[in-house]
Amino acid sequence: MSVSTEFRTTGQPESVTDTHGARERAMQAARALFMIVLISGGIVMGVEIAGAKILAPGFGTSTFVWGSVIGMFMAALATGYYMGGVIADRRPSFGILAGIVAASGLWTAIFVPRFGPQISNTIASGNLGPVVGPLLTTFAIFYVPSVLMGMVTPYAVKLNASSLSGLGSTAGRLYALSTTGSIIGTLLTTFLLIPSLHLSTALQWLGIVQILSGTAGYALYCAAQGENRESDRTSVGIMGLLATICIALWAVVPVEPAMASGQRLMHYRDSAYHEILVTEDVIASDPTNNGGVLMPPKLWTPNSRDLPAGVREVRRWLKFNENIESGVYPYRNEHMNAVNYTDLLHLPLMWVKEPKKILVVGAGGGVVPAQFFNWYGCEVDVFEIDPAVVDTAKQYFQVPETDKIKFFVGDGRQLLRAQKDKTYDIIFLDAYSSGGQIPWHIMTWEFLENVRSKLTDNGVMLTNIISGMRNVTQQSVPPAALFLSEYRTLQASEMDVKKKGSTEPLFKQLYVFPKVYRGRELAGENYEEYRNIIVIATREDKRRNLDELLESMKALTKGEKPLVRPPDMLWHVEHIYEKGPTQEELLKAPILSDDYAPLDTMYRPVKRDEATRRLWL
Repeated sequence: MSVSTEFRTTGQPESVTDTHGARERAMQAARALFMIVLISGGIVMGVEIAGAKILAPGFGTSTFVWGSVIGMFMAALATGYYMGGVIADRRPSFGILAGIVAASGLWTAIFVPRFGPQISNTIASGNLGPVVGPLLTTFAIFYVPSVLMGMVTPYAVKLNASSLSGLGSTAGRLYALSTTGSIIGTLLTTFLLIPSLHLSTALQWLGIVQILSGTAGYALYCAAQGENRESDRTSVGIMGLLATICIALWAVVPVEPAMASGQRLMHYRDSAYHEILVTEDVIASDPTNNGGVLMPPKLWTPNSRDLPAGVREVRRWLKFNENIESGVYPYRNEHMNAVNYTDLLHLPLMWVKEPKKILVVGAGGGVVPAQFFNWYGCEVDVFEIDPAVVDTAKQYFQVPETDKIKFFVGDGRQLLRAQKDKTYDIIFLDAYSSGGQIPWHIMTWEFLENVRSKLTDNGVMLTNIISGMRNVTQQSVPPAALFLSEYRTLQASEMDVKKKGSTEPLFKQLYVFPKVYRGRELAGENYEEYRNIIVIATREDKRRNLDELLESMKALTKGEKPLVRPPDMLWHVEHIYEKGPTQEELLKAPILSDDYAPLDTMYRPVKRDEATRRLWL
């Protein structure tokens, strides 16, 4: 093995008179260098994987986000490779290399988890678009530590190369070692750190490990050199102190969600897919505010029979990456939901009055499965990709313990394909990833064809889309592109998609029910607002008109014990988008298929409610 003069105890070129002990010390110094290269290679990939989760609350998990993260890290590493080589030629010193490693670890352990989310939220609020926003955020948070980590391997090549004749093998060995570290770091972060730890904790420990590797490597090198210089002892001591400070900050002042006024945190967990929070707040009566006001959480006690005077409602929220996904009134025991759009998920009962078996793709808080089991006696299958979401729904959102509600953990498309002999009266597609984005592969014609095959003869499918409804003004990202594309896809035939086969549409009738709030009825540019749009797809030959739908809903909601319990159901039916998209609008929208589904170009992540968003310490 070749070692440079940097690793020789005499500081002079090696000669035939060198002792075996000198060679051993040189090998020990080389091993210290290899340790740093291996660990730095692993840390850079671990930070890259975690980086995408930092961006998720503000920008979602689209291809644009991952492309921004990967592209920026590659650009930073390229810069680091160049700078590392230049500095190594001018100042080839193990102490400088250890300092570079420690500086990168310090940034990763302190700056990224404590300030990264704030930076991401601030840039996201600027509405810079799906490309510029993630790129700028990734640069601001991760460029500096990535450049520093990129400097490690070329610097190590300089220190480890004894001659030009051995430079190729030295460089190959060290880059192979760095790449091996990257593989290990990717696998450990993806399959162990992120599923097991809070994201902030994972980032803190990645930084701490990097500082410790620089400290230990420098100490081993000094021991191998047989020198005891005061400057070296001071440098090692400072690096050890930095690692100790980072560990103390992690233990004493953890990075965790801090609730806005009037809210309290009940559950917090990072999973492989989401940052999951369960929070509660209280709405108190206020004559000056019809909507009520938030009360401080310490003024009331959960599970108490008598809430304090003035308290109107206790609400519990499920949030994925700061976005509200589900909500309930946990102390009513009525299974009523606090997120209004889910009321519209009861509209399919106008077509299937007595559903026996339903499928829900996307568990959320389990509100819809609980309601359909308790109110209508349905058997419910629930597909959910994240097991942590299933656990949270069962523990915090009143999902009944019964064998008639079955949770299946896995990808919705794969699970549906596996249900060989099952059919359903209603299939709900209500699956969202971070930022209100629907996974593209459960919006394509091929998947929807499989959904249709799992419906009973009179069964209906419901899909929840977050989008605008019409493109009224000129915008770089047309707000209604997603809705129009999915609408056209639901109407498309096999001939439209594959240029052969049947000309029969996938679904013959489509009914569109947008979530419309009182006082903000659809008109003008309101059509461009991002909102929940419920599309109900049926195979009936004759389309039902508004009067027929209203009569059906009146029958379902009449009497003291109506079959359909959510309020304002007639309001939702009255605000059907009866005329639907025009043919001109639809022709501008692509049919979504497995071969072409450009969802990332169609819509921006849904903005969070600023009054309920998470604040970081």
